[in-house]
Amino acid sequence: MREPYRVEVNEQDRLHADLVMQLVAVRLGVPTESIRRTPRPSAPALRARRVAMYLAHVALGWQLERVGHAFGLNRQTAANAATRIETARDHEALNQLLEELEDAIHAVVDAPPPNLSDLGEVA
Repeated sequence: MREPYRVEVNEQDRLHADLVMQLVAVRLGVPTESIRRTPRPSAPALRARRVAMYLAHVALGWQLERVGHAFGLNRQTAANAATRIETARDHEALNQLLEELEDAIHAVVDAPPPNLSDLGEVA
């Protein structure tokens, strides 16, 4: 059996990729672990993974190689996912879903970090 494709990913990229996967998993009703599963995820998990990779590319502005690395896949797999989702964006329901998820990603990623020290012992 072949070793899975793995490239060292920094902690910030890992956190952002995990955020995108979690949002997609919750919204699409697919367990996060099934999205991460390789080499053979179920059809719903594969669709969810494609959506997550596409969103990492579009919402986070990552190059496809970076997307592949963060998802533990290669650049070509990320490119194929992005192409499939971009092509399917003609469907209004999918387009609306992607816009909602992009907004959610930006709401979390683009927000300045809170100053929790002002909360004292509460936080």
